[in-house]
Amino acid sequence: MTLFKYKSKRNLKTSSEPSAKIKKKKGDELAFVVQEHHARRLHYDLRLEVDGVLKSWAVPKEPSLSPKIKRLAIHVEDHPYDYKDFEGTIPSGYGKGTVSIWDKGTYAVDEQSAADSEKTMREGLKKGTLHFTLKGKKLKGIFHLVKMKTAENNQWLLIKKEEKTDLPKLTNLEKIYWPKEKITKGDLLAYYAKIAPWILPYLIDRPESLRRYPDGIEGKTFFQKNLKDHPDWIQTELIHHDAKKINYLLIQDEASLLYAVNLGCIELHPFFSRLGKLENPDYLILDLDPKEAPFSHVVETAQAIYTLLEEIKVPSVCKTSGATGLHIAIPLGAKYPYEVAEKFAEVIAQIVLKRIPKITTLERSLSKRKGKVYIDCHQNHFGQTLAAVYSARARPGAPVSTPLHWKEVKKGLDPLDFTIHTILPRLKKVGDLFAPILGKGIDIPAALKRLQNL
Repeated sequence: MTLFKYKSKRNLKTSSEPSAKIKKKKGDELAFVVQEHHARRLHYDLRLEVDGVLKSWAVPKEPSLSPKIKRLAIHVEDHPYDYKDFEGTIPSGYGKGTVSIWDKGTYAVDEQSAADSEKTMREGLKKGTLHFTLKGKKLKGIFHLVKMKTAENNQWLLIKKEEKTDLPKLTNLEKIYWPKEKITKGDLLAYYAKIAPWILPYLIDRPESLRRYPDGIEGKTFFQKNLKDHPDWIQTELIHHDAKKINYLLIQDEASLLYAVNLGCIELHPFFSRLGKLENPDYLILDLDPKEAPFSHVVETAQAIYTLLEEIKVPSVCKTSGATGLHIAIPLGAKYPYEVAEKFAEVIAQIVLKRIPKITTLERSLSKRKGKVYIDCHQNHFGQTLAAVYSARARPGAPVSTPLHWKEVKKGLDPLDFTIHTILPRLKKVGDLFAPILGKGIDIPAALKRLQNL
């Protein structure tokens, strides 16, 4: 085993990367790491300990927990074992850029010992097919690496194995959650099982506030943030809020999604931000809350916001709240802290208020709104949660928070047209209209400059 290629490709006198040393001592567990590498192009480096070094693959896109998503993985040179802890900036030359740890932990093959796992990995490398169980903070479960036969020798595919998790905790399936519609808890669980591929991208790595309805929409409801007792396979994240520490549930896959729903969570309320960049939201929300105002005024307000955003070249997606209002989302790409997001949302709200003052207000107090649509720009702060896109809502009719084409945001729009019964046929027809919100974020300084030029 040699690290010759590793040494030949970099100048270790100027780079802070670990020296080319092979781990001598055998351990009881094998290490793995995934490093986020901002080089010429952002990619992710998967590294697996085998025989004292790290077998390495460059993965152009973020590793996925979905069995339906196959990631290209380029087999690159072995790295030293100590590289598993490396974070820092690589100077000019090979690999130039910033490296940070995206996930790390241990792995094994078929629950074998470290020595037997390494033996199986050696054999798999020769055959061009590997399988292993990752035990990380983000990546959990069985993964496959398969060499592509028709491509170059270094091109592999990284695939998550589909696993059926036993969920003993699915109970009281016949309990009525929507009395008028006779929709049961079992019906709700079936909905979330079907919607899982669509909703999970908006839940994974986001701390979840649990709003529980143990007796359905007409029973008592309560928020539970701190999740202390849960099965071993459930992942949580401990977050500091001033003097408090809260253990939040993470919904990372279909099993943990159904676990949350089984607790009575009709609605799902994730953070706007993800682990690793919890202070920086992926998007901001303008929440249009009518209360006593007619819904036609909500539509008119949404169109006014859309017009303004188009004028300053800011993309947006409108979704039904699933209740009486609309949510307008703007992608941020986790580039700005919550404070900046909230300030930008407030600027947009103030301008729209000036344009249509007869039907809008920025008054938080219900008694001072006087039948106007409240443009709520203050949802955009750390720890705040809103009903996720594709979340069911605990309201008559079993509505779902649904993304819309802007051309649908017009007179006659009825949020109750989008329910747990109608959303899946719609998705097959129009696809995920909310997807751009997790894409490239806007340039807020440039947007503010365009506002000044209006």
